Amino acid sequence: MTRHRIRTLLIAFATSAFWFSGAVPLTADAPGIRTVELIADKDNTFKLANGQKGPLELKAGEPVKFRVTSHFGGEKARDGAVHSFVVRKLRDKGWSVRLQEGVQEFTLTAPPAGKYLIECTVECGPGHDDMHFQMVVVK
Repeated sequence: MTRHRIRTLLIAFATSAFWFSGAVPLTADAPGIRTVELIADKDNTFKLANGQKGPLELKAGEPVKFRVTSHFGGEKARDGAVHSFVVRKLRDKGWSVRLQEGVQEFTLTAPPAGKYLIECTVECGPGHDDMHFQMVVVK
């Protein structure tokens, strides 16, 4: 079986598993790296690209490419950030990204198994205090 065929089958399997499990789909950006698409929306909420509000499920230690689309929610920080993507417990590991309006991509390594809270720390407008998203990391 060719590499292309195997990759196509894996993507098809992952996509079908996504529809049945509510997990985030794989994309074929890079072998072994999953891309998670999120929206930091104008109503100051985080959502998965398919509109679900989570939780985001990751596997411990896996590299994950995040593609975040950020929309202006009413206020901006001095540096122009309209939102941020922060896990307070993991800031020292890179889990603190300022989000400008538009699409940003960054790659992080999933932390050890557990439950984590992704938060916006930019005063982004009405509803900011409730702008958080659950992340569940499994072994």
